[in-house]
Amino acid sequence: MTTRILGVVQLDQRRLADDLAVLAKTKFSSEYSDFACGRWEFCMLRNRSGQQEEQRVVVHETRAAATPLGQSLPYLHELLENHFDRDSIRYARIIRISENACIIPHRDYLELDGKFIRVHLVLDTNERCANTEENNIFHMGRGEIWFLDASLPHSAGCFSPTPRSHLVVDIEGTRSLDEVARNVEQPSTRNAKVDTRKEWTNEALESVLGFSEIISEANYREIVAILAKLHFFHKVHCGEMYGWLKEICRRRGDPALIEKANSLERFYLIDRAAGEVMTY
Repeated sequence: MTTRILGVVQLDQRRLADDLAVLAKTKFSSEYSDFACGRWEFCMLRNRSGQQEEQRVVVHETRAAATPLGQSLPYLHELLENHFDRDSIRYARIIRISENACIIPHRDYLELDGKFIRVHLVLDTNERCANTEENNIFHMGRGEIWFLDASLPHSAGCFSPTPRSHLVVDIEGTRSLDEVARNVEQPSTRNAKVDTRKEWTNEALESVLGFSEIISEANYREIVAILAKLHFFHKVHCGEMYGWLKEICRRRGDPALIEKANSLERFYLIDRAAGEVMTY
């Protein structure tokens, strides 16, 4: 399946603002923070048990139940009921990305015995927010519902002072995409995939590999964050960061750093165990 817009919802901005005001006072979860370079956080609105404490995503066949937080947000509850098949919803979360943060390029579902159909309903965004998938970059507009092929390497970033907020819904994986979004308008003809990034050059690559002169255990995480963000500004595959990182560590000649780089690529792109957390 190909990442694409499934439809558009005309959001009631007044009612949405009321629910966003509640979320502004809500403590978001730090679960999956190992996927974040900067502040990336979420709060659960629906899950398998209806318990707020259940934060990890697992494959299950149960219709998602509203958490206490989900029950306290009437407009978001209505959006879920009106625009998705409630029987097929397995999880619903608000995912928020803050200034100069991104998700490290990764593939989803590697730790799961099965997968979902993952869709985003954009609640609040701006022109300095973007999603990437392999070589491509695109912007999701407010009110748009997007299907993301999360099995492909991808990322998302916010480079604005204003955080980006999406309602992210995991749908039972065998459903047809035609059945996922309901009561929506057809998307506009705007080009969501205009690519204004700079060309990637050999000079830029050598500059990046120059981190081999300074990389250490003390700054490893900061260098990873820099590498993870470069593809938002240059025309390069988001997964290339792992090749750069491995070459940087190889040139440095530090066996511990080489092992960390290999483990990072394995965890985010190749294979990870259920419940496994990456520390680096």
